[in-house]
Amino acid sequence: MSSEQAVDEVTGVRRQPAVAARTRALLVQLAGALLVSLIGLGCALMSSHTLMRLEQTSRLWPMVANLASILLVLVCLLQFHVWRQAQKEWTGAKDVSLMHLLTPSASARWVAVLCGLAGPWACLQMAEQTARQEQAHWWALACGVSAILATGFGGIHQFNPAGPRGVLPQRMDHARRVITADEERHVDPEADTIVLRREQPDGGAPGRGSSHPDC
Repeated sequence: MSSEQAVDEVTGVRRQPAVAARTRALLVQLAGALLVSLIGLGCALMSSHTLMRLEQTSRLWPMVANLASILLVLVCLLQFHVWRQAQKEWTGAKDVSLMHLLTPSASARWVAVLCGLAGPWACLQMAEQTARQEQAHWWALACGVSAILATGFGGIHQFNPAGPRGVLPQRMDHARRVITADEERHVDPEADTIVLRREQPDGGAPGRGSSHPDC
């Protein structure tokens, strides 16, 4: 058994603390994306409510913006639920069939991509139908920005049985480990020589850069 895995004494589920730690950071990110998607839905409803009272405006773009906003909320909620179930498996709290989470999460990702394109475009069209001094103009722009953020930070995070990738805290931690490793491998430039030992398959002399007594 790997040193990063352990079996929970109560549930008997194999725990993976390293993966669970990365998933915990992703869940915080997904919760934020869900909140942003809810804000975007509210902005879409406020803007479309104002526009639909005007007879000269099109009803198409408010409907597209509202539908895209609702779907983004559902997608972010689904992605959060999927990763939350996987977190229970990796912490040893519950035995979860992870393979059953692949299909709904992958489908939700493509829905998020479509909504992340159609939603902001519809909001842009709504903003062009109103003047800048009107509140509906800024509601529409806020909805478009929220749709982009919710898609990038939540909707596209498809479930991966090996654990989450691309989480911001995880990348920052990886960068710190790389910097620390580079500092540990730092060689003093004032040192005279660097000794390298190489084994020659034919039993010959050591390679270039190695230290050996003069003949």
